[in-house]
Amino acid sequence: MKLITFAFTGLLVSGLLTGFTKEETKVEQYKTEDTEVEQVKAEAEVNDPKTWKDVSTPEGFNSNGIEPTLEAWIAYHAEDIAKTTDVKEYYPRANRLRSEMKYFRIQGEDLQKDFENLEVLQTLMGNLVYSISVAEEQGIETSGTYDELKKSFRYFTELVHDIDIVINRDGKGETFGFTHQLDGKKVKEMETFIYID
Repeated sequence: MKLITFAFTGLLVSGLLTGFTKEETKVEQYKTEDTEVEQVKAEAEVNDPKTWKDVSTPEGFNSNGIEPTLEAWIAYHAEDIAKTTDVKEYYPRANRLRSEMKYFRIQGEDLQKDFENLEVLQTLMGNLVYSISVAEEQGIETSGTYDELKKSFRYFTELVHDIDIVINRDGKGETFGFTHQLDGKKVKEMETFIYID
C-alpha cells in the first residue's frame, strides 16, 4: 500500500511540475511574440526613408538674429535666398547656408539626400563663380557659364523652399517638386543637371 501511495504521489507531483513548466513556457512565448511585433514596428519606422528627425546641435550658432532651431533656420534661408536677383549674391548666400549646416542636422534617408543635393548645388555654384572669374580675367566669353550659375541658383532656391515646406509645414503646401522627401517630380531633372550634365 505504501508503494502504491508513493507511486501515486510521485505521479501527482510530476504532473503538477509538468503543468507549471508548460504554463511558464506559454507565458514566455507570448512575451517573445509581443517583443518581436514591437521590434518589427520599430525597425519599420527606422527603415522608412520618409521618417526623419531633427538631431541638430545649434550650440554656438549665432547668425543675424536667427533663432537657433532647424525650423527657424531653414525658414529664414527660404525667404532670404529667394529675395536676391543679383548674380553676384547667388554664391555667397548659398555658401552661408551651407556653412551653417554644421549646426543643423537631420536623420532620415530621403531628407538627407535633399540636404546633400543642396551641398552639391552650392559646390557647383562655387566652381562656376571661379570659372567665370578666371574666364573674365582672360577675356573669354562667360554667358554660358552665367546661365549655368543662374540655373544652379534657381534649383538651390527652389529646393530650399521645398525643404522648408517639409520641415515647417509637414509637407503641406505648394512645392517646386525637387525633394526626395516629398517624392518630387523634378528631382531627376535637377540631379541630372548637377550630377551628369
